[in-house]
Amino acid sequence: MTTVVARSRANPYVGPRPFERGQRLYGRDREISKLRDLLIAERIVLLYAPSGAGKTSLIRAGLGHELEQEGFRVLPEIRVGAELAPADQGQPFNRYMTSALLCLEKRLPAERRRRLDELAGMGLADYLDQLDGERDSDVLIFDQFEELLAADPTDQDAKSAFLVELGVALRDCRPWAAFVMREDWVAGLDPYRRLLPTRLRTTFRLDLLGEAMARTAIQEPARDANVEFCDAAAAKLVDSLRRMRVRRSGASVEALGPYVEPMQLQVVCERLWEQLDSDALRITEANIEDVGHVDRALANYYSDKVGVVARETGADERAIRTWFEQELITKQGLRVQALTGPLDGASEEETVLQRLQDANLVRAEIRCTTRWLELAHDRLIDPVRADNAEWREANLPLFQRQAPLWQHEFQPDHLLLTGDALAEADRWIEEHPGGLEPVERQFVAASHTREKLKRAQWRARALVVTLTVLAAAVVRSTRSAWRSPGSSRCRPSSNWRGIPRSR
Repeated sequence: MTTVVARSRANPYVGPRPFERGQRLYGRDREISKLRDLLIAERIVLLYAPSGAGKTSLIRAGLGHELEQEGFRVLPEIRVGAELAPADQGQPFNRYMTSALLCLEKRLPAERRRRLDELAGMGLADYLDQLDGERDSDVLIFDQFEELLAADPTDQDAKSAFLVELGVALRDCRPWAAFVMREDWVAGLDPYRRLLPTRLRTTFRLDLLGEAMARTAIQEPARDANVEFCDAAAAKLVDSLRRMRVRRSGASVEALGPYVEPMQLQVVCERLWEQLDSDALRITEANIEDVGHVDRALANYYSDKVGVVARETGADERAIRTWFEQELITKQGLRVQALTGPLDGASEEETVLQRLQDANLVRAEIRCTTRWLELAHDRLIDPVRADNAEWREANLPLFQRQAPLWQHEFQPDHLLLTGDALAEADRWIEEHPGGLEPVERQFVAASHTREKLKRAQWRARALVVTLTVLAAAVVRSTRSAWRSPGSSRCRPSSNWRGIPRSR
């Protein structure tokens, strides 16, 4: 039953985006406290975590606030992977240093920010020396630091030059510094660690949400909004979110994993809240059922994001959906990595891929300078498949829905089009020139070939029947002629038995 969407109160769940300064991040209190104490004690810390663990949320809504409470000045979040405008690419800038300084400039009003050419040649130590106030309380936070390694694998000299300048700043200005990155990139820092003070020996690993932390992240925001999220409903939601596929004895089975991805938790809870009655004071297991289970919420999220990406980039939505289902998911229902994107190298493909990564639907991994793409989580497999099936049913004609099935089933004849269905496909193709996928073109061609073969077989059978009828008629006519009275052919000669005639 459809419920009334709550309009009178704000949604306490942030959905797929990171938490921001001033927002309460539940479920991470212990990690925030431990990271704060470690950074204060050691001054330089490398924070690493799996993709999707919520690193950015932790430093924005957790660590930054805690450090400010301790009297530190947390400078704007630093990213080192910004692309320079085409007009500036010929300038003698170190892209990593320039990107870092541009981020730090965001603390100033727009009219007071330096121009790009004014930042040229300026090192981080020089920049920090010019800051107002007490510098010994400054904290630098480098988010998504793997961008240093991923941006251009061939420019080791620029990376080294940037890290040398960074090392000078960390030694001379002695700010506190936290480096935040995905754990699968940590080993790539090894050749450069010697350029930094402490060689980043102090590390902190952030994991995905455990079962208890996930329940806290689910229940506490609702409680802040004066709504009780009952224990049984929270437990049911957590179990659904941590469900995953594993291989056992050669078969793919579902099992409960140890962790929950924060983004998926926020997506489901955000949609659950939107479907509550405006006067609801309690969330029960029945509400979990109303939201259509986790699969339905994740399928809706996938559908929304793919639709937005297609509309805003001009990409073919069907191509994106087909790529998800055929290139990122095996026939057995497992994740698989792909080397190519959904648009066969078209100009907008990189934009589409970046948008899909920003939406946490796809993640990219660089191995040996090669980018591998994969679905962000096993938990998305069934929602992607289910939503793609619904979308095809609503948006594609019969032959386009049947062509992938025909290919998947090894091209059986009984799935080919015949009669009116084939004629309808021909009309659609005539009205939409160039709108066919290769498998659809092959499917329609195979259907025509089979129809021609059927007609040829029918003609051959008709000819055989006709000849058989004619032959039977000839036989009957011949027999009748032999047996008719007065026919000389019906009076045998006297020696028909071999008796000689008398002379």
